[in-house]
Amino acid sequence: MKTNTSTNNTTTKNWNATFNPARGIRLGEILVEQGLLSREEVDQILQAQERQGRPFGVLAENLFGLDPRCVESAWVTQYAMLAGKIDVDALKVDDECVTLINRRQAWQFRVAVVGREDGELVLVSDEKHLARALRFAAATLREPTFFRVAESKALESLLMEHYPVPQHLAKFAIVK
Repeated sequence: MKTNTSTNNTTTKNWNATFNPARGIRLGEILVEQGLLSREEVDQILQAQERQGRPFGVLAENLFGLDPRCVESAWVTQYAMLAGKIDVDALKVDDECVTLINRRQAWQFRVAVVGREDGELVLVSDEKHLARALRFAAATLREPTFFRVAESKALESLLMEHYPVPQHLAKFAIVK
């Protein structure tokens, strides 16, 4: 099984060369940049995807033994690059939406529900916890959601403001 042994699974190098705004950031490109797939393997997956209509990540796992955690990490990188980072200080937080999850859930899954936009709940997480926050939201919240990505320290401040933990627990709740 192919895995990424790097301690930092996100890659930003050479994105000026591979990012084409007209077509977005492709998952295969990220996996090539991370050294997990070759360009030839990406081409084979794309051909299989055309025939089978299955998701790229599933095919990468099945055809080349890519670890699902690596696919998930690449997806998080892709999402974060497309969404960009938000300034949580500029957010207008809807207190009614904040109450849709409790303090334990907010800290456990590193997610804040901050409002509604175009009929969707707006949630904020950081890149490190995005996949886990997404799984939580999909299993728990019964309405469409949209994620915004914040810097980790900014997310911690947002959580402390809207989902405060007692000071003596803060050292356990905040991941360094």
